[in-house]
Amino acid sequence: MKSTKTIFVLLLAVLALTGCKSDDSNDNNVPVQPTEVVTLNVDVILPANIREEWQATIDWAQENIAKAQKKLARQVKLNLRYHNEDTEDISALGMRLSELKGADSCHAIIGPYHSSNAQDILKWAKQSRLPVVMPTCTSSELQRIYSKSTFAWFLTESDITQCEMMITAADASGATDVALIYSDDVYGRSFYDWFAYYAAELDINIAGDGFTTYKSGDDLSAFFDNIKRGAKGNSVKVCVALSNAKDYADVGRQLMKDLSAPFLIPIFADTSLSREFIQSWNPDNIFFSLGICPYASMDYGFPQVYDSHFGRMPSNGEAQVYDALTIIALGAAHQLASPDKCLVDGKQVVYTEKPYTTGLTDYMRAVVSSEAGLITQWDEVGLNTAFSELYNGRSINVTGATGNLYFDKETQTKILNTTYMEWRLNEEEYRAGASTFNLVEPVIFLSTLGTSSEASTTLLWLQQKMWEQEFDDVHYERQRPDITDRWAIVISPSTTWSNYRHQADAFAMYQMLKRHGYEDDHIVLIVEDNLAYDERNKAFSGQIFVEREGDTFLSDDVRKDAIVDYHFSDLTIDDIGDIMLGRQSERLPKVIHSTASSNVFFFWSGHGGAREGPLWGNEDANTYFGTARIRNIVEQMFQDNRYRRMMFAIETCYSGKWGEALTGMDDVLVLTAANPHETSKADVHDKQLGVYLSNAFARTFRLDIERTPGISLHTLYTDLARATTGSHVTLYNQHKYGTVYHETMNEFFPK
Repeated sequence: MKSTKTIFVLLLAVLALTGCKSDDSNDNNVPVQPTEVVTLNVDVILPANIREEWQATIDWAQENIAKAQKKLARQVKLNLRYHNEDTEDISALGMRLSELKGADSCHAIIGPYHSSNAQDILKWAKQSRLPVVMPTCTSSELQRIYSKSTFAWFLTESDITQCEMMITAADASGATDVALIYSDDVYGRSFYDWFAYYAAELDINIAGDGFTTYKSGDDLSAFFDNIKRGAKGNSVKVCVALSNAKDYADVGRQLMKDLSAPFLIPIFADTSLSREFIQSWNPDNIFFSLGICPYASMDYGFPQVYDSHFGRMPSNGEAQVYDALTIIALGAAHQLASPDKCLVDGKQVVYTEKPYTTGLTDYMRAVVSSEAGLITQWDEVGLNTAFSELYNGRSINVTGATGNLYFDKETQTKILNTTYMEWRLNEEEYRAGASTFNLVEPVIFLSTLGTSSEASTTLLWLQQKMWEQEFDDVHYERQRPDITDRWAIVISPSTTWSNYRHQADAFAMYQMLKRHGYEDDHIVLIVEDNLAYDERNKAFSGQIFVEREGDTFLSDDVRKDAIVDYHFSDLTIDDIGDIMLGRQSERLPKVIHSTASSNVFFFWSGHGGAREGPLWGNEDANTYFGTARIRNIVEQMFQDNRYRRMMFAIETCYSGKWGEALTGMDDVLVLTAANPHETSKADVHDKQLGVYLSNAFARTFRLDIERTPGISLHTLYTDLARATTGSHVTLYNQHKYGTVYHETMNEFFPK
């Protein structure tokens, strides 16, 4: 396992900036009379308290946009209309804004603040590609769903990155152990999904059970006791990612009561930065006050000028909302000046689906995608240059308050390099009664890429060096008969359309087994098989696919000619053991009749839970198949001489739980998509069907076997580890199986 421990101190060079003012002395500061003015209605959706915190920045951006254009013949004005996110029916608001016509039309939306509300706005905005610019919506799932949408603008990286920053900060402080408290919602789930991955990347122990959800009023004392018992070192950094400021205050109070402090030191996520939370602290417990939040780039001066302008540091999201306003205004200026020219990455934007014409969001994309032309800054003078160039038909290379506006190459709407600040509360200011945001002071600035003022997480933990297991060249010898036959069990317990990928991967595995010599009477296929004729599959009725590029499916119909032996809903959890142990009955006519000279391959694709791995059902299932159950089945198979060798390939969250359960079993190998603490991630999304078609683990497994059936276990593992993002592929029990360097997959795929 990779071990990259870096303790560092970053000295920040504070930029000495002078306020830039435009020189109007030549014309007595008299603005020209504009010949063309375009007014855009921009609907701003924020909670009332956030609007209050951001209002000064919003007004400042509006002022700079106006001043930057006052000498220009063409001008863009933004008419802001506010909506209280806390009191509005968000879905009804989204529908209403999407249907407004004429002078009342909505031209762009800023917000919502919370990821949980953004989904309802985005589903309505999709119809007309109405730009929705979200300063702080960081849900990884939301960003994944809308990753190929040209109207959904995310101005902060997803919480995958924030999770990375929290673990990196813990690692840099010398922590040996980490744990996570999260809210069980769209916000907290991002941290839950990626926490174990980054802990493994940095070789930090997850203390005890490691994770717990939190809802208002929960008592965390048992969780604290658990992680203290499971800690390997003398300090546990407890990462706290909650949606509600009141909940942060309550968790903080519980931590302060814990007598082991400072053994348990929290690191709070960005949503903690609120007056209510900060003011809940006791000055005697200031050492607890560490947190991470997205911030403005120090390299381009926004925080410094902000401080001189308003006498405090900007709060979470203010730099992003400043950029949201300026990007909308610049996009409108580009559209006004060049209505027939909209180049994104040098290519004219053309749509073949409704609405067919280019819109404001495309001109915004054109502005931020350009790397040619003058480099322009976020302030009044820089914006003046930007507007002037655009009105004259020239490109600009725009820099925002948040820094270099590097967006994803495919759509140019998802920011790729956010600056994060690790902060703490200033004890002196706190005791002096300073205002809320004067209490927060930076410890270090971090970003994925790094700049002169930011530490690069890529450099800190050498992300380019993939986490991989280290294997001994062991030679496990057990007297085995020559192989006479091969059997396979393929299971997907998922039954819903959203879980399309699980059944698709099961069908694809079945087809691969057939191509490599397995007859149907030696394969037991267990899937619900309820998706091929689902009404959402009308375009491909009766067919299931696992990979597509553009309009072309790269795979054949994986359901074609498949013989489904059992529908999942027709089986009980105990039936699997009977099938594996050859206990044929009227209910179970198809079982495996393996012997001591049989190799048995077992593939499972579905959901898993943190306690025991694979679930018996969909993601909301309350039943685990059970680690003890699978071990008991395999032990009985061994005692009954029902296998020569067995291989398990498990594609579920927390699949490593089965790897641990089967460790020590003779001639059993377990390959899992995730370690015992991680969720596994879907990654082959199809826009037309609106679902994921496959998982990287299952897809790479198939591709490697198809190319080289005799691939060594080590090469197969390495390919899987490198192709499977977001979780750590893990191989278990090689000491009871044989050397991974010489054993090959010919044992199970002979041709």
